Amino acid sequence: MVQQAHYNVLSKRGQRVNLRLIRHVVALVLLVTLADACLFVALVIKPFSEPLSWSIACWTAERFWGYMQHHWSTSLNAGPAIHVTGDLIPRNESAVVISNHQTYADYYLVQALSGPAGMLGRCRYFVKKEVVWQIPLFGWAFWAIGMILVSRRWTNDARLIERAFARVKRNAHGVWIVLYPEGTRKTSNKLLKASLRDSHVRYLYDLTFLYVCPGKEPRVPSYAEQLCRADLAAAGYEYHVHVRRIAMSDLPQDENALKEWCEAAWVEKDKRLGEMMRHAGVAGL
Repeated sequence: MVQQAHYNVLSKRGQRVNLRLIRHVVALVLLVTLADACLFVALVIKPFSEPLSWSIACWTAERFWGYMQHHWSTSLNAGPAIHVTGDLIPRNESAVVISNHQTYADYYLVQALSGPAGMLGRCRYFVKKEVVWQIPLFGWAFWAIGMILVSRRWTNDARLIERAFARVKRNAHGVWIVLYPEGTRKTSNKLLKASLRDSHVRYLYDLTFLYVCPGKEPRVPSYAEQLCRADLAAAGYEYHVHVRRIAMSDLPQDENALKEWCEAAWVEKDKRLGEMMRHAGVAGL
């Protein structure tokens, strides 16, 4: 009898999880379909008015990402589990944003910062070109919204790096350029140099992410795992973000010096991650 009752409880929980996921997926499909329609209008307008086209794209992005963020931070109650330390981020400030890439769900943490800063709809991520046709509806939306599309080995070519920043720099759009140079630490200086040159983007936000799972386990939870939880904060998940706000003018201008600065920054980031783990009360990875 006890085993049967336990099985019934687990079965009901599983049904609730499945229904929660189904509702979320259906809502996403409907939203991205509406977003695609709005973005089509933005593309038609673009040859005649770049500012208006960009505004429509940003408005669309803010509504879509706003739903995603609300679902995660409020409906799944991740908000109380987010702990931000370090420098304050002003509102409406353009920046290049870098972080240690942990999971596809990192964008929730980026958006937890960009929302209060008034930049939620202005985040533009580096996305592999293949995504445009590999993911129906979403891929086209990434392209139309103005995500920075790059090839697999784009960091090896300075011309491709310059091209990636071209639209934002040419039109001086207010933007957060979000990239994860985790696998390209040696070329981080090239990325910063490209964003520095003749740009209205004056700041670099260096973010460090730490995920803590129930039981104080320093593990990165999967995207699906988080979506299946009814209450992330109550379950024991923690999301730690440390912010360094650095003026681009404070970075070395010499290419070799900038390379050394980037290498030292990643060493410092690794040390900071260890400090964050100790502060969160978790053991080493």
